[in-house]
Amino acid sequence: MPAMGYLDTQEVCARYRISERTLHRWMRNKSLEFPQPFRFGRRFHFRLIDLDCWAAKQGAEPTPAADTALGMPIVSEVIQDYTSFVQAMRRRRQELGISGMELDARSGMQEGYTSKLENFGRPQGRGMGPVVFPLWLGGLRLGIVLVELPRTPRNLKKLAT
Repeated sequence: MPAMGYLDTQEVCARYRISERTLHRWMRNKSLEFPQPFRFGRRFHFRLIDLDCWAAKQGAEPTPAADTALGMPIVSEVIQDYTSFVQAMRRRRQELGISGMELDARSGMQEGYTSKLENFGRPQGRGMGPVVFPLWLGGLRLGIVLVELPRTPRNLKKLAT
């Protein structure tokens, strides 16, 4: 929920490196003026802006903003070729902690197809086509944003000769 501007109790505890008991003590202590949470369903959530303002009053340096694109976190480096794209997709699958077979099931791809996509340079590997591309992205909960690079990524004159 951090992308929506709220942190739950565990995220606040991790942010300030405190236990839940300490967090509840801070909330009860009127002299600290710790931001009060909102209750969504059965869980408590704190507004991120309130936490930043409270930390600034305490003399803490502002937390650096995470890199975002259209308000969503960026989860890979700049990708300029197919090899780095496949590596980023494999790394994302490993970050999510899911197997290739589970990704196949989530995305609606044929069983064992993730293995073929991740090993595209080998004899058993396959490249990605227009049908598989959105399935692969959707299975990993990813999207693509195109950005203009400040320079040409490769020397195109050398490639032309």
